Amino acid sequence: MDNTTTQLGLMMAKNRFYFLEAGTSRPLRLLSAGALDLDVPFDFQSLADRELLSHFSGAISEMIDRFAISASAVSFCLDRRMVQLKRLKIDREFSEAEVRQQVEWELEQMLVSPRSEYHANYERVRSERDHYDHVIIAVVRKAIITYLNDIFKNTRVRLDLVDVDLLAAIRGLLLLKPQSRGLAALIDVQEELLGITLIKDQGYLTYGELKYQSSELGEENSEELATRINDETLRLMESLGDELLLKSIEEIHISAASLPTAVVHALQRLQRAAQIQILEPLSQIDHSLSMEAEQMIRENARYILPLLGLLRA
Repeated sequence: MDNTTTQLGLMMAKNRFYFLEAGTSRPLRLLSAGALDLDVPFDFQSLADRELLSHFSGAISEMIDRFAISASAVSFCLDRRMVQLKRLKIDREFSEAEVRQQVEWELEQMLVSPRSEYHANYERVRSERDHYDHVIIAVVRKAIITYLNDIFKNTRVRLDLVDVDLLAAIRGLLLLKPQSRGLAALIDVQEELLGITLIKDQGYLTYGELKYQSSELGEENSEELATRINDETLRLMESLGDELLLKSIEEIHISAASLPTAVVHALQRLQRAAQIQILEPLSQIDHSLSMEAEQMIRENARYILPLLGLLRA
């Protein structure tokens, strides 16, 4: 297939990386998917070691050859811990120049190093139900982007786009649930960590994390873990003040089948007004994947969802 007709999304998470290749036409059609182990994790410590560049470049080149990937460019998803996010409420009448000025002022307050050491981007979000706009600011150190560029310089694909997994996951969710409206929560299950993202009218609200022990996933602890998830969700809602005053969650999406059914049922009893669903990444996506690739996607929905959002962008 000609490389102008395919697109590639890639994400490194701890000691593995995941990829999706899809056609560029719409609707989205997945052509291949896979995951490969890394000898060293892609994290802040690795980013400080220039000698590891060849290791990451080699792993990507191996992936390209093994799966016969034809895309010439890649969109890369950064772990949320490598990016600073902030959400601002602004006057709807603000011009773009005024928005940029406000963003720069906020950056001065939130950055610990000189502004010149960071890349910053923002998105203006408008909701028909509000009388004001919001701005989502994403900030990443330039050193991280430079490291990524150097990785891909030694492969046959060029780095075309860098995004953050948290925001890409929301776009991935909307690809699977385009009719989703109102207040929703997206729960991603990681090893000993639950990420909870609140979403309002398809836009990012806030994010929180809940640590847990693997022993808590047993059926005998389901009520306790569900209560902790519910409490953290309520805390996040309260942190937003009047914006969510007296509002209840309408949808809860869980991006991992590994959360025990007993926990899901217990959470449903606590969130009676919410519709709770385990996300199936391939439920609304056309594809020509192998059975092995389908299985990988089902087992790693937490990482596949942001990649779907990357390819949707």
